[in-house]
Amino acid sequence: MVASSSEPDQRSSAAARPDADSLLTGSRLRQMFRDAHGLLERHVGALNAINVFPVPDGDTGTNMHLTLRAAIDALEQSDADDVSGVTAALARGALMGARGNSGVILSQVLLGLSRGLEGKAEASGSDLASALAEASDAAYAALAEPREGTILTVVRAAAEATADATTDDPAQLLSLAVDAAHEAVARTPELLPVLKEAGVVDAGGLGLAIILDGLSRSLHGDTLDVDLAPDVPDAAGWQSQAATLHQAEHGTPGYCTEFVVSGQDIDPKAARAQIAALGGSLLVVGDETLLRVHVHTATPDDVLDYGRTLGEVSQVKVDNMEAQMQTFAGEPAPSNVTNVGVVAVASGAGIEAAFRSVGVTKLVQGGQTLNPSAGELLTAIEACPQDQVVVLPNNGNIIAAAEQAAAQADKSAVVIPSRSIPQGIAAVLALSPDLSFEENSAAMARAIGQVRSAEVTRAVRATTMDGQKIDAGQAIGIVDGKLSVVSHSIEEAVLESVLKMGPETASLLTVYSGSDVRAGGDYALANRLREQHPDLEIELVRGGQPHYAYLLSLE
Repeated sequence: MVASSSEPDQRSSAAARPDADSLLTGSRLRQMFRDAHGLLERHVGALNAINVFPVPDGDTGTNMHLTLRAAIDALEQSDADDVSGVTAALARGALMGARGNSGVILSQVLLGLSRGLEGKAEASGSDLASALAEASDAAYAALAEPREGTILTVVRAAAEATADATTDDPAQLLSLAVDAAHEAVARTPELLPVLKEAGVVDAGGLGLAIILDGLSRSLHGDTLDVDLAPDVPDAAGWQSQAATLHQAEHGTPGYCTEFVVSGQDIDPKAARAQIAALGGSLLVVGDETLLRVHVHTATPDDVLDYGRTLGEVSQVKVDNMEAQMQTFAGEPAPSNVTNVGVVAVASGAGIEAAFRSVGVTKLVQGGQTLNPSAGELLTAIEACPQDQVVVLPNNGNIIAAAEQAAAQADKSAVVIPSRSIPQGIAAVLALSPDLSFEENSAAMARAIGQVRSAEVTRAVRATTMDGQKIDAGQAIGIVDGKLSVVSHSIEEAVLESVLKMGPETASLLTVYSGSDVRAGGDYALANRLREQHPDLEIELVRGGQPHYAYLLSLE
């Protein structure tokens, strides 16, 4: 861990450090979490870049940051002045604001801390140790299949390091927890071989270690101007920085425009200056061969036209920001089964239309790189006119938040653990007016297991997986959650992915083309698929999904 500044902190550490065996007050703990949030925010991009899969959805840092910020927002709205009240407010905010798997686990860590400090006006070191033990237990209990080498290992290490501490000083105890947390992060590649092969540590575990570090630094009065993440080339983290800009600019008119330019001898500084003249909230990162751009502009076509002068433009995403202010996509539609409400998470005009056409009641904007919070999903559940609701996350990283939302709903709500758009569509089609709510839920769960799906995109960073070396920019195919294809082109990756899916026993292949697929390119690809698989019915849908050129569904 290397500090980004060697200058000594201007604050007096001696004055800020409590005396031995002193108690931690609610007001001090409030400031500690503010500082920890600031330190985590500083590392969002770096955490997102530590992603095992080289796909454009490395959003662990974003999810943890937004979850902790929701906790801080709830705290700021609370007038709690004791330790119990402060941690209770943090836990409430995190439960509603939890995003993604890492955010949900973080919310459980905060819930455990709150339980451990319940009824405490002030906290001693031993109180904090007990609270960390509660936090560890709550995090493990939240997962049906806890896995070591993750954030769970880190929180447990911090709890175990403080369990037998001889000091009752909160500052010294937090120092023990921080040291143990960082040591546990360093061990995560030994516990998860996939991390070791990719050459990274667990991002969620590192995020928690940074939060604990921020709490400790705040209490000691030490500098927060430090870099605590390894130096990983940030190929995906720019998206999280863009997400932070969106959070701060509610109601901004115009279009959020994102794209990638591949070329030669690109001058990033000159490109930044040119694009800055066309809009605001600008992020331009990369080098002379690959540039990633995010800008809010009233003239997206002009921005894209300029990008094309630099090289090949891909991964285009243009969103109307005024339209995005709506929590739900479109008006409520009647469900296929009128007594069962259906909430589905989706992104892309064509995919949203497909869900509406099969009778989804509420659509929540989200998917890869944009995981909705538990609170947003809960709002959608409660907005359904039906008393019984099923929730389709359609993304593995949204399932935990959906389950957290369903557990807090005032009506009967069940999460069908769909991990892809094709699975979500199949689940809705399985609904029947002749079945009970429980029978419909079981039928939908069976339906998602009968669909094979694949996602085709470009690698956002170089890595090694399953013995395959992958270069940034290569086309990759992920079949049923497993990286199965590495190719020189998107089209070839689609063709190879279909072969990997086992088309011999299927009758229908649905191809959802993304927002960055060139006009006519998807039709040409569909025709190639028809030639190669004459016994398959090929259905092409202009999905319009961001980041992924094609989504494939085989039934």
